[in-house]
Amino acid sequence: MSHVIRGLLVAMGSTLFLFGGAHSHARPAPLGVPGQLPLHLFTEKGLPEEAIGLSVAVLNTRESPDPVRWLGHRSEQAMNPASTVKLITTRAAWSILGPDYRHRTQFLTTGRLAAGRLRGPLYLRGGGDPKLVVEDIEEIVLSLRSAGVRHIEGDLILDATRFAEPIADPNAFDGMGYKPYNVTPYAAMLNFKAVRVRVTTTAAGKLRGEIDPALSGLRLRLALKRVRGGCSRNQVQLISKPNIIEATGRMGRACSAFESYLAVYDHDQFAHRLFSATWRAAGGSFVGKVRSGRTPDHARLLLDWVSPRPLHELVADINKLSNNPMARTLFLNVSAEAGGPGTRADAQERVKSWLLTQNLHFPEMVLDNGSGLSRLDRIAPKNLTRLLVQAMRGPGAQEWLDTLPAAGLEGTLRRRLKDGAVTGRAWVKTGTLEGVRAYSGYVRTETGHWVAFSAIINHPNAVVGGPSLEAFVKWLVETL
Repeated sequence: MSHVIRGLLVAMGSTLFLFGGAHSHARPAPLGVPGQLPLHLFTEKGLPEEAIGLSVAVLNTRESPDPVRWLGHRSEQAMNPASTVKLITTRAAWSILGPDYRHRTQFLTTGRLAAGRLRGPLYLRGGGDPKLVVEDIEEIVLSLRSAGVRHIEGDLILDATRFAEPIADPNAFDGMGYKPYNVTPYAAMLNFKAVRVRVTTTAAGKLRGEIDPALSGLRLRLALKRVRGGCSRNQVQLISKPNIIEATGRMGRACSAFESYLAVYDHDQFAHRLFSATWRAAGGSFVGKVRSGRTPDHARLLLDWVSPRPLHELVADINKLSNNPMARTLFLNVSAEAGGPGTRADAQERVKSWLLTQNLHFPEMVLDNGSGLSRLDRIAPKNLTRLLVQAMRGPGAQEWLDTLPAAGLEGTLRRRLKDGAVTGRAWVKTGTLEGVRAYSGYVRTETGHWVAFSAIINHPNAVVGGPSLEAFVKWLVETL
C-alpha cells in the first residue's frame, strides 16, 4: 500500500497476535470476577454516571466463548456509539458477503474499436468498490491498452446505478464537505474522491508543492508566508477552486514538509480528471467529456476488473482506520449485492434481518448510514457486546479479531493504550464524535481470560473521558 493511500485511509476516519496469545492452549487462571465496574474512572473526570454505558462479557474459553458472567452499568440504555457502530456494518457484511468476496468494476462500450481507436463512449460500471484507488486505475489503464485501446474518442460515462440511494450532501454533517471523512458513497467512487497536497522545502530553501494523484486540469498554487520556527508554526489553509488548490497561511522555515488531504469536485468530475490524467500519462489520448448514465444492455465488455483486495482486507481498513466512506459504501453494497436497490433503508433492513438469524434482537438499534458519522445512531452497549461475542463463535474468529487495531500498535490505537500492561492485549474499535467517546472490542487478560466489552460516553464534555476509557481497558486486563 502506498504512503498516499495509507494517508488517505487515515484521513478518513503490524504485529498480529494469535487468538489465544502466546499461551493460547494454557488453562486460564480460576475466574475471580469483581462484582462492580470501576465507575470512578469516569466520574472522577466530572462525568455523571448517567452519561456512561458499560458492558463486559467474561468469556469461557476459546473453544466455548459463551459468557460465564456479564457485568454492566446502564448496559441496556440506547446510546450514540459513534464509529463503534462500524462493527455492526463490517460484521454483517463479513457474514452476508463472505470474507473472500471481491468487488468488480466493468468497462464497456457501444462504440467501434479499430486500429487502437475507440470511437464511441466508454462506460465505467461501478461495482461499489469501497477502495478503488489510483494504483488500481493505473492497472486498469494498462489492461485496457493491452486489450487494444490506445485512443478514446468518446465520453466517459459513469454508471453508478448499482446504488439507488441519492447522493448525499457532503456538507450535511458538519459543514466541512472538503474533509475526506465526509466523502459520501458512490458506486463508481475512485480514490475516495480525495487528493494529498504536499509542500516541501528544497535544499535551496524554496517551497515546492504537489498534488497526488494528479488530476487533469488541477494545479496547486502556493501563497504561503515563511516564518521562523519549525512545523509547529504552520498554519496552512487549503482552498479548493475549480482548477486550483490554493495553499495560504504560514509555514515554518525549519519545517521540511507539510501535507494534508482534501476532497475535491463531485464524484463524476473527480473520476473524469483522474482517469483522463492516468490515461494520458500512459501515452494515450482522450478527448471526451464525463457524464452519468446507465450502461446499455447491448454494450460490449472490454474489461472486467476484479479487486485485488478480498473483503476481509477492506474490513480491516474500515475497523483499524475508522474509514467512513468505505463503511458507508460497504453498507449500501450489503443491499445491492443481494439484489436490493442499494439504499440505506434496504441495507438497514437486511442488517437487522441478518442479526435475527444470529439470535441477536436489537429493538433499540438505529443504524443510519453504517459508518457512525451520524447523530441518529443508537445501540445499547450490551447489544454491541453481544455482537462481539457472536463473532467469536465458529471458524474465522482469529481473522475477525485481526480486523481490529491492536492496542498501542496500529490504526486508531497506534498512539493510544501504550501502557505496557495493555499493548498487544486489547483489540478495540474506537468511536469519536462531539459529545461521544466509545471503545468496543476484546481484551486478553493477564490471567488468560478473554473479555468482550463496550464502553460508551454520551455527554457534552465526553472528550474528558478519553483517558478514562484507556484506564478502563487497563482495568479489564489487570483485574479480570
